[in-house]
Amino acid sequence: MKDFLTDLLDRTSTVRVAAVISLALGLFFTFVWAPHPWGWQGIDQYHALASALARGEPFGTTDVPWGYAYFAAVFYRLFGERVVVPVTAQVIINGAAPIFLYYLVRPYTSQRVAVLSSLLTGVFSFNNVYASTQASDALCTVLFLASLLALSRAIAAERLWLFALSGLLSGAVAQFRPNMVLFPALVAAIYVLYHRSIRRLVQMIVFSTLVVVALAPWIYRNYQLTGLFMPTSTHGGVQLWYGTLQVGPYLESRAHNPRSIFASAPLPYTSLAGEPLIVGVDGFFCTPPLQRPELVYWTDRNARQTTVAAATVSATHYEFSIPGQALGTAVYFYIRGQHTAGGQPVELLDPRGGEKNPHVWLVDDAHLTNMDRNRDFLDVYDLIALARLLAWGENAGNAVVDVDGDGSVSQRDFDRAIALLLPDSKDAALPVIFAADSDHASLTLADDSSIVFPARWSGRHTDLDVKGSLAGALVSRSRTLTSLGAAPQAPPAGCQFAERVVVNDVFYRREPHEMRRYMALAFDNISRDPWGFAAASAYRMVRLFIIRGTDDRATAQQFTASRPAYAAGTILSAAYFAVFLWGAWIAWRQRSALLPFLIPIVYVPLTICFVLTNMRYTVTMQPLMFAFVATALLTAVGLETGGSSDHRSSWEARRKEPRDNNISAARRPA
Repeated sequence: MKDFLTDLLDRTSTVRVAAVISLALGLFFTFVWAPHPWGWQGIDQYHALASALARGEPFGTTDVPWGYAYFAAVFYRLFGERVVVPVTAQVIINGAAPIFLYYLVRPYTSQRVAVLSSLLTGVFSFNNVYASTQASDALCTVLFLASLLALSRAIAAERLWLFALSGLLSGAVAQFRPNMVLFPALVAAIYVLYHRSIRRLVQMIVFSTLVVVALAPWIYRNYQLTGLFMPTSTHGGVQLWYGTLQVGPYLESRAHNPRSIFASAPLPYTSLAGEPLIVGVDGFFCTPPLQRPELVYWTDRNARQTTVAAATVSATHYEFSIPGQALGTAVYFYIRGQHTAGGQPVELLDPRGGEKNPHVWLVDDAHLTNMDRNRDFLDVYDLIALARLLAWGENAGNAVVDVDGDGSVSQRDFDRAIALLLPDSKDAALPVIFAADSDHASLTLADDSSIVFPARWSGRHTDLDVKGSLAGALVSRSRTLTSLGAAPQAPPAGCQFAERVVVNDVFYRREPHEMRRYMALAFDNISRDPWGFAAASAYRMVRLFIIRGTDDRATAQQFTASRPAYAAGTILSAAYFAVFLWGAWIAWRQRSALLPFLIPIVYVPLTICFVLTNMRYTVTMQPLMFAFVATALLTAVGLETGGSSDHRSSWEARRKEPRDNNISAARRPA
């Protein structure tokens, strides 16, 4: 058996066998059976994005980078929207990972370690599974290995074109995995600081320039759309917030953390100052069609009413643009149009009442405090003011506390406020229970959900302790005070009112704003338990490498055979991670030349441990980890040496090589 292993690992042809195994497994998971529930289209909306690109439409999000969507779009354009085509292509590309890994690690270790690393990648790489669905993992891994291979060859040969190629590939990697955007900068810094020579500095300038070139189209496009410098995506905000929810007793599941209820804002607003507000209107289904649709707006800074014509008109959709406003501005608007009924012109207004009952939109970045300076809304801040007045006699300021209008403030005002904010809920019409002591006040609703108001209040609605569905819905609802007294109005014959009016619902307004709001929510959570968040982040640094499923539908995807699939994933990932740690320890004791490959492996958990994570985020580094696994396994069976004479396993030997520490040395020929 040992002779067979020796012969197998001494043959370079084994690397080709590893590639074939990877390809065969990928095709099996694609066409026969896959241990995941997503199908070919996956769960990341890449199919919809790629389909739009193939039809000639622009890339419709800032939430994910465009690398994978454009990859799939090329195949859709050539072969139609056949999802299996790009999936098969990525399975084939994934088969190159064992080959790239072999040629990457071979100059730094023995033939046997390099071959076994390749073989482990071909057989056990989780990308063999992920390549069978539309996900960026497999392509990102191959691109990453290619970038490292080009950089390794560039350092050995000192060829600037190889540094340029590596930089271009490194920049492309971030278009598949945004968390990799800082890795090229880390590489450049370490390389220059270690060598401290002019020639090495020039090499990293070339490398870094091409990284920027690869990122520049995405950055420019995002800046043109949003006015923001955005080298990756807007998704980091919500990921960080999710990470702050997975702390303490909710370490494994954010879904059960009651603070997740604050996802929805209680007031309609945007934090994008100076950017036009895009108002979209669906509806006005009139026969004959609506004529002359226009929007009328004014602000609390400028009471002069301004009329805006529809910028985009279709049979049932209208779009208007209100000029950008400064922070701390309330914008009021309504839509009007002319309809012909019985040969006579009839004016249509939305909201009904027009100027006397306008839509209100706030421009502010006070994400978690009361932005309703003009008392335009009935909202959770009014409930807070009412609770504090009843419990501790606190001055309510300009809040709405006499909600029922009877001239006094009592628990009945809670009843009325809840009925107004949740008009579609039968339970909302039932009386509530209000109680208070010196430290807290509590509101218990008909469904036994509750809101606890602390006596010590920072002004943020996130200070509330909210539990249950009805209470959760209540803290994210608001309605204008003018709408409370607006008389019902029937539309004229042959025409319906607008079904939906939205502001900044286009992705290049919505997603940057949501990123800012989620960041505010995240830092609010961190400030409440910084040590708990630090402990959770430290736990996730290790947890990142382990697949851990659950029967909880709110936490993990459930599918046929999900329990054994998760169990197998847990065993395999935990086993290879333990052996990896052993191999890393062996490499450290031997001062192996493989040690620099620990840098990207450590980079991933260090840069994403504070956000919502799972094992998929580490599969890009998995082939490098297999190099250390191979070191451990071969050491265990006494086959750690062998191979051709160009093997240089000592990192200490490399450290003792003379460095180019001055300009004259930098001018020496390579």
